[in-house]
Amino acid sequence: MKRRTSTITALVSLVVFILLETLSFVLVSHNGTIQKYRLMTGVRSIQSHLWKRGENMRYFISLKEANKDLIEENIRLVNELEKYKFFSSKHLSDSLIEAFNPEFRYIPATVIKNSINRQHNYIIIDKGSDDGIKPDMGVVTPSGVVGYVQSVSRKHSLVVSFLNTDYTITAIIKKNGTFGTFQWKGVKTDEAILSEVPIHTTFSVGDTITTSGYSAVYPKGIDLGTVKSSELVGGTSYTLTVSLFENYSNLYHVYVVDNPNNIEFKNLINKGDSLR
Repeated sequence: MKRRTSTITALVSLVVFILLETLSFVLVSHNGTIQKYRLMTGVRSIQSHLWKRGENMRYFISLKEANKDLIEENIRLVNELEKYKFFSSKHLSDSLIEAFNPEFRYIPATVIKNSINRQHNYIIIDKGSDDGIKPDMGVVTPSGVVGYVQSVSRKHSLVVSFLNTDYTITAIIKKNGTFGTFQWKGVKTDEAILSEVPIHTTFSVGDTITTSGYSAVYPKGIDLGTVKSSELVGGTSYTLTVSLFENYSNLYHVYVVDNPNNIEFKNLINKGDSLR
């Protein structure tokens, strides 16, 4: 009983204290010029701080929207460029070019999971079947090849990273078109090798390596890296160590490559492989 009475007394004392403090605040703000000035200065300072925080937040949100717009515009320009590259040698009019689909189109996506410390690395992106993503589509950035889509759900896709020791693509030396097998060797994330380069090939340190275009997965001419060193293998071919342009530890915005002719291309390859 005494404890309950003590608790009630404490609550009453707290309410009385709050009321007296509120009354004092009102009296000071209305009757004391100096006190009122100091009080209003403090209030204004707090308001300014809150306004600044709000403005910074609005600025951040606007930057995010602007970045999204820039990505969409970049995709549009890349698709337009591919369209004109595909038809440039056919001497078609602009109206006919608009009537045809480009050889490749690009779907923007964001990396939400990325591994780089395994022998078989993977990536998860925020686009899936609802966005037109299908298995075997390539994934790239302006700095190189990211990998290919292995499986999809409605909203996400699993990508086999180029940083996978079992994954190979065909790449070429840009200045002369000589091709070889391009593969990550499982050691440094910024290096790969171009193997099976014929011994008669002319190349130099610093030469650019690009995608070959010999598949329906990646367009031709994506710069992959530069020649760092070379090694003669068996007296018949070179293996070139390549410094990669892509920073795989910092992947964020990527482009999924859709080739409308992919199925037709695969069918022809299967027929070719079946020849005896």
